[in-house]
Parts: sequence; structure tokens; C-alpha cells
Amino acid sequence: MVEMKFSQQMTYVWWLLIGICAAFVFVWQVTLWTYNRALSDLVTTGTERLAFYEATLREALSRYAYLPFVLSENIDIQIMLKSPFNVDLVNRYLEKLNSEAGSEALYVMGKVGDTVAASNWQSPLTYVGNNYGYRPYFTDTQDGKKGRYFAIGTTTGIPGYFYSHPVIQNGEFLGATVVKTDLARLQKDWRSGGESVFVSDRNGVLFLTSLSEWRYRTLAPLSDAQRAIILAGRQYGDKLLEPIGLKVGAQMGDGQRLVRYGDESYLMIFSLLEGTEWRIHHLSSLQSVRGQAQAVAVTGSVCILLILSLALYLRERKQKQQSRRQAREAEAIQKVNKRLKAEVAERTRTENALRETQDELIQAGKLAALGHMAAGIVHELNQPIAAIKTQVASGRLLLDRGEPESVKENLDAVSRMTEHMGSITKQLKSFAYKGQVKKETVILQESLDGALAITRPLLGKSSVELQISVPEDNLEIIAVSGRMKQVFINLIRNAIDAMESSLVKQLRIEISKNENEVHIEVCDTGPGISEQAQAEIFTPFFTTKEVGEGLGLGLSISYRIITDLKGTIRAYNHDSGTCFDIRLPIAKIEA
Repeated sequence: MVEMKFSQQMTYVWWLLIGICAAFVFVWQVTLWTYNRALSDLVTTGTERLAFYEATLREALSRYAYLPFVLSENIDIQIMLKSPFNVDLVNRYLEKLNSEAGSEALYVMGKVGDTVAASNWQSPLTYVGNNYGYRPYFTDTQDGKKGRYFAIGTTTGIPGYFYSHPVIQNGEFLGATVVKTDLARLQKDWRSGGESVFVSDRNGVLFLTSLSEWRYRTLAPLSDAQRAIILAGRQYGDKLLEPIGLKVGAQMGDGQRLVRYGDESYLMIFSLLEGTEWRIHHLSSLQSVRGQAQAVAVTGSVCILLILSLALYLRERKQKQQSRRQAREAEAIQKVNKRLKAEVAERTRTENALRETQDELIQAGKLAALGHMAAGIVHELNQPIAAIKTQVASGRLLLDRGEPESVKENLDAVSRMTEHMGSITKQLKSFAYKGQVKKETVILQESLDGALAITRPLLGKSSVELQISVPEDNLEIIAVSGRMKQVFINLIRNAIDAMESSLVKQLRIEISKNENEVHIEVCDTGPGISEQAQAEIFTPFFTTKEVGEGLGLGLSISYRIITDLKGTIRAYNHDSGTCFDIRLPIAKIEA
């Protein structure tokens, strides 16, 4: 028996060791896959960024490429190179053209490289009189070719990119036209991007870079021959051109290298700039790649150790924990059931209370609307009352004069005025009292007309331009009579309040339909609503008005009315204000 237990334990230990080894091998493979995947993503990102920076460099280099040719075709420049009697004319022309083009300098060189005219002819550091025949961009023009060259100016000490074009007349080389551009703005833009990008010439000298401390340093030590070529053209002045100490590692692919600078490793992606002997480089730190791989390795190792510890612990106390877990689960289930029952009962009571108070809230909203509209209604009634007083006084005078026919006309006018006042009070009466709860067929156009009859004084008082678009055919829905009228009133009042400080006050109400639903849009030209307000606009007692200006019930009541009708209502901002979009099912006519 003892030997059997010992054998079982040894078997368990062996299987445990095999599982641990397999788990660590799996973690290692996942870590390696994560590293390669992250490195591949970094290569993709670096390639895209390199293409972007290469495009910006090409754009900067091509911006002034046409100017040397244009200058070489200028007849005044050709005449000056033959007989310099019009030098002042050419100087002023170059100065004006350089100012308009935004280049660093424009100048014209004679047959042996003497500068004859320049845009900076009035500057103490003018190029006029200096010989730059040693520059490669000039020697290229002597061979009838265009010149392209980056160098630090020997006169001004300002680095720039030089474009040149030969001036040839009747097969005779007269000289060269040169444009110098400053690439400092390009380097500034690269630095603001926060990335490591630089350009090297054929000798490996970094002359354009987002890293200021790397400028005029080399990727590798220069040979004596390379230094001799650079010195002959005086390309970089008195710069030491020391190596930056970049250690090149494994090759990832064509134009992709792993490099190390200081204590940090980088992915370097580079490409040859077409039409030049330059290379543009982009550096991406491998810190994030290593971080992802390390995170996977650490997480996997910790998980393995946790699983091992858990397995040992569960094996030791499996039965005891199982019984405890079952007891806790049973107790937890009972508590959850009790809590759910209590929540269901509470929600049922709350829903019943909300349904019972819905009509009271609707009526409260109506009364609040009546109070807000009081000023407009009083103004609307005061006019016919004043007119009636005038007609009565006039009627008395006519009776005294014995003109009964005129008195009759006055009485007819008074009758018309009282009918007008009656129509106003009739709308108010139907709005103020609670409507019936029973649902019936309601014509939307009539609900809108009733709402406008009540709110029209407010529209006139606020100088709101009303635009209405409704179909000629009646649109019928199943609703509680009067409640759609209240929805229209709430939305119109809300729009009037929203446009209080607007210069243009336009209210557009549009009703349309399709096969299954009615579409209502109420749009104003107010300031719109914020994202936070859109999320809470239909919440009871939520309002953006000043204290005392509103209860925040109108839109909440409208929302409840529309949802009870199995419809939807939402608010959104448009180009010049806010729109409320309502969709309701059309009443079906049963055979």
C-alpha cells in the first residue's frame, strides 16, 4: 500500500514537471510571437512615417526647382553675362523675385564662377564679387547639367540647398543661375513631430535631422578620400564631422536595420531619395516592442506559478473547499433571490405610481404652459375688449342721434369680436381640463391647429417666423384626445424659449408619412443643445433655463406621451439649431 501511494505521488510529480515545462515552452513561444508581431507592426508604422517624411522632403526640394531655368532664360541676365552694363537692373530684379518667391537667395555666376549679380546685393554679406567656382553645383553647369547641392554657405555661414542651371546662348556657356533655399523650416517641422528622422549624403554625413545634436555628424567614420572631397567643395565649412556612435545590428529586410545608440535599441528604416545620392532615415525605439514581449513573458510566468500554486492547494483541500463553496453558493443564491424579489416588487410599485401620476403631471404641465402663455393671451384679448368698448360708446352716440342701422352694424362688429374671444377661450378651456383617458382616432392636423391657436400670440410676441409643411390628406393616429395637442404646445414653447436670444427666429414644423408611420419634425434656429443635455433632456425636472423659468416637465411629459403611443422621439442638432424628431404608427383602418 505504501509503495502504491509512493508510486502515485511520483507519477503525479512527473506529470506536474512535464506540465510546467510545457507551459514555460508555450509562454516562450507566445512571447517570441508577440515580439515578432510588435516588431512587424513597428516596421509597418516606420515605413509609413518614412514615406510621409520623404514626401515632405521632396515637396520642399521641388518647390524652387524651376527658378534656375526661368532665370537662365531671362534676356536681361543673358545680356549682363556678355556685357555687365545692366547689373543694377538684374540686381533689383533678383531682389524683388527672391522676396516674392520666399527663397534664401538668387544669384548669377559668370564663366569662371564669379558672382556677377545677387538678390542680396545690398547686404553686407552679399555674394556679389565672390567666386564659388569650386562648388559642385557650378562645375555641373559647366558640363551643361543642372546642379543640386547641399552645403553651408562660405559667405553667410547659413546652410542651404542650391539649385543651378547653365546659361547657354548659341551653344556658348555664359555662366550659371543659382537659387539657394533654407531647409531650416523643414527641420523645425520634423522636430515638432517628436520623431527621429534624418537625411545623410553619399558620404554618410547627416545634414538634415530632427535631432539637433546629430547635425553634421556621420553614420560611420569618414575615410581620408571622403574628407578630401568634402573639403574641396567646402561643403560643411569647419564642422568636425565626427561619428554619432550608431552601432548597426541585424538586418530585418531591405532598408531595415536594428541599431543601438547608447543604451537604447532602435529600428532604423531608410530609403534612397530618387534623383539624389541622399538617404532618408527614420528611427523607432524598440522599447515598446520589448515592453510588450516582457509583459507577455511576465504575465505568462506569473500565471504558470499561480496555476501551480492553485493546483497544489486544490489537491490538498479539494473536498473541504468544495463543501464550503457549495454552502456559500447556496447562501448567495438565496440572498440574490430575496434581493431580486424585493427589487421586482419595488419596481412594480414605482411603475404603478408613475402610471397613476402621469395624468397629474400632464395636467401640471398644461397649467405651467398656461401661466407662461398668459402674457400673450392677455395681449390677444385686450385688443377685442378695447374695440368692444369703443363700439359700445359709438353705439350710444348713434342711438342718441337716432341712427338704428349704424347701431346694428356696431352690434354685428361686437358679435364678431366676442366670437373671436370665444374661440381663444375655447382652446384654453380644452387645454386646461384633463382629457379623457380613452384612446381614439386623432387627426394630427387638428391637434397642430389647436396648439397653434393657443401659442400663436407667443409666436407673434417673440417675432418668430413660422413655417408649416403638412399633407393635404388627414393623418390619423390612435391616441388620447388632446395629448398630441399638448406635445405640439410643449415643443413650440420650448422652441420659442430656445430662440429668445437668436438673431434669426424661425420655427419649422413638418409632418409627413410613409406606409407605416407618421414623421413629425419641429426645428428651431436656437443655439442647439450640448451632448450632456441630449442625454438628459427627457428626464423629469431637467431644465437648462434659469431658476424659476421652467419646471423641466414639458419634454418629459411629451416623451411619456409619445412612448405610450408606441412611438419614438429624439432631439438632435442641425446646422442652425435643434430638431425634435417624432415617429408614430399610423392608425390602421380595419375592414
